[in-house]
Amino acid sequence: MYEEASNSTILMLLNTAVYPFIAALIVSFIAGKLTRASSYLGYLGGFIVGLGLIHSGLSFPPKQAIDNYTVSALIGIISILLLTLVKQSLPKNALKIVLFGFSFYFLLNPVLRHSGAIISLSWAIVSALIVMLYLFLSEQSLIQKMDSNKQRSLSPHLLIIGLMVVAGSAAPVISIGGSLLIGQLLGAFGAATFGYLIIGYITNKTVNYATIPAILILGGLITQSHVLADIPLKVMLMITASIFLTPIAILLKGKTSNKQSIVIILSQIVVSALVSGLSLWLVWPESSLY
Repeated sequence: MYEEASNSTILMLLNTAVYPFIAALIVSFIAGKLTRASSYLGYLGGFIVGLGLIHSGLSFPPKQAIDNYTVSALIGIISILLLTLVKQSLPKNALKIVLFGFSFYFLLNPVLRHSGAIISLSWAIVSALIVMLYLFLSEQSLIQKMDSNKQRSLSPHLLIIGLMVVAGSAAPVISIGGSLLIGQLLGAFGAATFGYLIIGYITNKTVNYATIPAILILGGLITQSHVLADIPLKVMLMITASIFLTPIAILLKGKTSNKQSIVIILSQIVVSALVSGLSLWLVWPESSLY
């Protein structure tokens, strides 16, 4: 019995962390070699590998709410391609709200449709607006720290690092408080983004709008944790608020050196750990976990 439990734990660790990490390393390297603009496919590839291993019933076209992360990944790719081509702010913002709204609608509607179309649309629109706010702050922070320095630096990767830290800190909260499946997917997302970051730092490559698919997936996991797994709304909002720390910190500091970048990363880790600890206290089940 103990041997079976040990094997199950090892398999869960492989599916949640190891395989998505390795897949992200491979895809990031290959995609980065083929074309600079596709390097963000690394973390998407790693996450999809984790999704397929963790959610064994994964299907396309989607049949369940979890299946729609494949749609979110596609919408993220389409968003990057379209927003790169569209330069005017009004059409660009209109595209954002439509595409992001569709992403959240597909993720949440399978559950919320029983509450009516207005509820589903409201959740999708509000979630899309929060993502747009995050991306607005991110774009402003990127403008502030852009310079001609071509040396290897942490600063171009701070936003993705921030998302990775939030995902990693939220994973145990969601796993214990509501859904092991969504908690594992948060772990897979964190592992995939870590693999992508390693290749991105080594090759010193950054891509405009590369955080769009990441924030759509992470935002979807956080909202699904409340809608599907009954994680308290206040916990979901605390985790969501912690996502904004990194772009705001970059905005306040302006151009960031590696030392300043490390301070921002450590600040995100501390805040995320505090949020995770408080959230665990709020969601911890009254009965034993075993």
